Amino acid sequence: MIPDLDHVANAVARLRLRVSADPRRRGPVPLGGYFAETALDHVELPALTRGAVTEYLRREGVPADDLGDPADVLAGFIFAAGRVGWAFVSMDDPLPRRRFTAAHELGHFVLHRATMGRFRADTDATLREADDDVADRMEREANCFAAELLMPADVCRARAVEVRDKHGCCPRGVLVYRLSSELLVSREALRYRLQTLGVGDE
Repeated sequence: MIPDLDHVANAVARLRLRVSADPRRRGPVPLGGYFAETALDHVELPALTRGAVTEYLRREGVPADDLGDPADVLAGFIFAAGRVGWAFVSMDDPLPRRRFTAAHELGHFVLHRATMGRFRADTDATLREADDDVADRMEREANCFAAELLMPADVCRARAVEVRDKHGCCPRGVLVYRLSSELLVSREALRYRLQTLGVGDE
């Protein structure tokens, strides 16, 4: 973990304790429990745009004015109304991408609710890490939150031990292939996570 992001790992650890996450459990991290714990609704919309978000919130009786250009295409969107909120992802994205985006938006809600204002819009570009300013710091933290939540370090290490015990070695590529299917995350995201954790053999 990068030292300046330790607080993100701690936030995920606290959330996992509240949800009673079992690290021995096989399969993908059940995001529903985390959304319920934080009073955040997870919404998938086709062709996610600011306009689609606005229409959805208005149907829910939530005043949603001035969310920006209705035609803007989004990867994710978080809207906060006090202690509750809505995390929007694009239904058109592949499942691993939708899960990562949902966890990223959850990260904004948990980490940045007090500083982000009523909403935060994410495009494909903002979901990638960028330069070191306040807005980009928030994106890095949300990405780190998603990685910590969806690819828990204890699970990654435990699966590596299993592969090493069975085969005498743990090639990172093999672990990426197996674990990405189990956790429903992209191979690229998992490869980066394992490299960051120093798990698996090069």
